[in-house]
Amino acid sequence: MTARLGWLRISTLLLGLIGPARAALAQDSVVVIHPDAVDEPTEGALPPELVQQLINAYNDSTTTRLASSFTLPAGARMEGRIAMYRGTLRVLGRIDGPVTVINGDLVIGPGGVVRGSVLVVGGRIYVRDGGRLDGDQKTHDALAAVYRMPNGLLVLRERRRPLGELAAAHTEFQTGALNTRLTLETGKTYNRVEGLPIIFGPTFRSEGGPGLDVELDVRGIFRPATDRTKLRDNIGFRITTEWQIGTDRRWLRIGGRASREIVPIEQQPLTRGESGWSAFMLQRDYRDHFETRGAEGYLTVEPVPRLQLSYGLRSDLERSVPASDPVSVFRNRDTWRPNPLVDDGRYLTHRLGLRYDSRNDPADPTNGWLVTATYEDSRTDDASPVSLPTAIRPPILPGRYHFAKLAFDIRRYARFDPKSRVNARLVGAGWVDGDPLPIQRRVSLGGPDILPGFGFRSQNCAPPGYVDPTQAALCDRSLAFQLEVRRNLPLPLPLRLRNADLAMLQQLLGIQQADLVLLGNVGKAWLTGEGPGRVPNNRIPRFNEWDADIGVGIDAGGLAVYLAKPLAVDDKFRFILRLERRF
Repeated sequence: MTARLGWLRISTLLLGLIGPARAALAQDSVVVIHPDAVDEPTEGALPPELVQQLINAYNDSTTTRLASSFTLPAGARMEGRIAMYRGTLRVLGRIDGPVTVINGDLVIGPGGVVRGSVLVVGGRIYVRDGGRLDGDQKTHDALAAVYRMPNGLLVLRERRRPLGELAAAHTEFQTGALNTRLTLETGKTYNRVEGLPIIFGPTFRSEGGPGLDVELDVRGIFRPATDRTKLRDNIGFRITTEWQIGTDRRWLRIGGRASREIVPIEQQPLTRGESGWSAFMLQRDYRDHFETRGAEGYLTVEPVPRLQLSYGLRSDLERSVPASDPVSVFRNRDTWRPNPLVDDGRYLTHRLGLRYDSRNDPADPTNGWLVTATYEDSRTDDASPVSLPTAIRPPILPGRYHFAKLAFDIRRYARFDPKSRVNARLVGAGWVDGDPLPIQRRVSLGGPDILPGFGFRSQNCAPPGYVDPTQAALCDRSLAFQLEVRRNLPLPLPLRLRNADLAMLQQLLGIQQADLVLLGNVGKAWLTGEGPGRVPNNRIPRFNEWDADIGVGIDAGGLAVYLAKPLAVDDKFRFILRLERRF
């Protein structure tokens, strides 16, 4: 109970720090017109017909086109169709005619008048005291996926294809109310346990009636990397059935799943796709893995739009698996980092989940919140614990083994103007109750993602003198805060490539408008409890014990390079290459 109260106080304090910052960003002595905010979809990009409407309006030969920020001075007047791309249109004079602003803002200052319909996409309408707007107004937060050609016209920007789609084949057919989809694809990653997993099988989907969708997904998993120890099978599977009841805006989802899979211990320091490319190219697998065999039942409800609550009950056998020897493009003669042992056993786990997503564009958000949290309560009667130094964890005695873990990820996206954004993230995980965490639930910090200025698992809580070639994550808790400021750069991106093969490469890398990124991060991972080197359960470490770094980079929408350096540590800059956005 003490530990739970301590973490509650910490979360309340940190949310309290974010709240005033959010309020400060929102303060402005203007009237904000945002009539479509409630109905704006938060999943995916803008409707295709709306994007085409924007392109047509901008490219119309009768339109006065503005390609950057523009101010109409007091006393000046413009008539006819006006369209602006990327910038702020400030009106101090008068406009008579329809106005379209794409990925920018419309600001009507004192004495300014706009008479005509207004459509603003990827921005807001601000009417200051003394300004006037006569006509229909519509706004959409999501950015329009368009770019400006050298001839001054707008064209549709091709959607970046996820890495896994480049090695996927599927076909589907309809039989009455039943839709069948056959899929053959990779596991969207590459690792030292499975190599490149191949996933195959059918998905059956049927509309059982108004407000009822039923789906059955049957997937086999082939692991081409050979396990010479014979401790795992070359074939796995995942079978899921799901019933969704309700409408798009309010629904209940009930499902069940049986599986035999290889899963990661931690979801960081890189995304699944980036970790796979690192392993395949450089023989550097940033994740550790174990096998689960079991079944679960779950339900998810969306009581109001954007908010999802879930509960799951799972019983599974969790087993250690060894690293194999899959090929890599470079450093193929080197030896892979061993995969750590886990605390084998059959675990019964209750899981509560929360997800709130108000982002205007999940792929490239400029505004909104993403809040996720999970609470796990797990127990087993037949654990086979790995022996660890007592400085990390006291010996686990035979019999009932019970623990609880909390993890959360809070992200805030805000926009200063059409070219400047600030993003913040608070992420934490760790033990909250019961016995010490098993190895497969422990945490760490350090690496290309959360603390890019530090080495891989620089904070893994290994005691002095403890040699472990697996570099396993051994900490009880972790907490980190990330902040980044983004500014669009006037670079001629995206480049349009005529060669078909190079165009495919461009889609893979997702080259888009480039951002200059300034970043700062602070974080700490630690052992909790009483004793030397530990932090009491009811508090976090002192801030002078935290690691911090700063950095700078250029992000072209999926292909990014960064330089990061630790603070208060005599260490060199680290070079980081990313294939996806930081968060």
